[in-house]
Amino acid sequence: MARYYRGIVVGLAVVGLMLAGIAPAQAHKSVTVLHVFVAAGQSNMSGRGLPIGGAEDATDPRIFQYGAKVRTMRAATVPLDMHDKASGLSPATTMAREYLKTQPDNVGVLIIPAAHGWTGFVRAPSTPTWTVGAATAPELDLPTLAVRQTLEGIAAARAAGYVVELKGILWHQGERNSSMSTAGYSAKLDQLIAFFRAELAAPTLPFVIGLMSPEGIAATPGRNNIDRSQRETPARVPFTGIAGSRAGGVYTGDSTHFSRRGIEYLGRSYLAGYLRAVRPASIPLSGPVPAIRGTARVGAVLTVAPGVWGPGQVTLSYQWYRSQVAIIGANGPSYAPGAAALWRSISVKATGSKDGFAAASRTSAGTTKVARGPLSSRGSGNR
Repeated sequence: MARYYRGIVVGLAVVGLMLAGIAPAQAHKSVTVLHVFVAAGQSNMSGRGLPIGGAEDATDPRIFQYGAKVRTMRAATVPLDMHDKASGLSPATTMAREYLKTQPDNVGVLIIPAAHGWTGFVRAPSTPTWTVGAATAPELDLPTLAVRQTLEGIAAARAAGYVVELKGILWHQGERNSSMSTAGYSAKLDQLIAFFRAELAAPTLPFVIGLMSPEGIAATPGRNNIDRSQRETPARVPFTGIAGSRAGGVYTGDSTHFSRRGIEYLGRSYLAGYLRAVRPASIPLSGPVPAIRGTARVGAVLTVAPGVWGPGQVTLSYQWYRSQVAIIGANGPSYAPGAAALWRSISVKATGSKDGFAAASRTSAGTTKVARGPLSSRGSGNR
């Protein structure tokens, strides 16, 4: 009988803990692996989605945080423990909820909440900044603080016995930098991505960019420059993705901050953007059909004009063909037909390659048939 009453008491205690939003230890014993996502940027990532509370925001035993102010690994709350004072739901939390639907039961998410409202790529005294190397004091250096918080969080999770995998960075920022040009913002953003990847020793770490609200872009001159930069990032930087926002997801009279509806939509978009970022090889390189410059005759030099390839800097390699048969050793940007090419057509294939992208090839049209060259061409070989 005593054992029976003890069981009732324990059961009631567990129910009480769950109602209070605190998961009992038994509830997450099955979680053995933690996937880490860094939540960085300004206010919308920090969390402004209202209302909060109730059953939807109860503590999830598979979602943890390593806070910006309280440096312990614990259950993720709504709002998260961000660098500033968050007031509502963050898209990082919604993304974590959606992400776990795709993962085995033994996988949890560890959020590193490192966002801070009204911050951006600035250089000003006493102002927190995301510009790498621009902070006037260590406590204002947001990139370095985020890296330190991430490394501490990973160490804490490992010390607690979890297998830890750093999975990505979720970024939402741009409203603060509406005075910047597209090129200027792109340079700062690309520098930040490179900094995170270098400092976290993860050269292919996915970086997902959440887009600003359509209302805010339309209402604020200059935000379209930032929007263009963000949308073009996957074409500039491998292993990056875009999380789309939707119209009607902001507060009445506030075109910057997402409501609960807008935050939840954005969080789901982060998952889609993340999946694209981890599979960038599905994005092909692009380039025109190459042209051949020069006169098609024995001994004369033919040169390939490959045109402009993209995105960004692309490495090109070549293969020359004689009547559609590959010529062994003819792999440079130029080729001088030998006697074996007489009365044959010459073509060239250009292949573009770049880390994180699918290779692509383009083949030129064939030349007219190779004619005889001057008498001295007998020394040009048989190719």
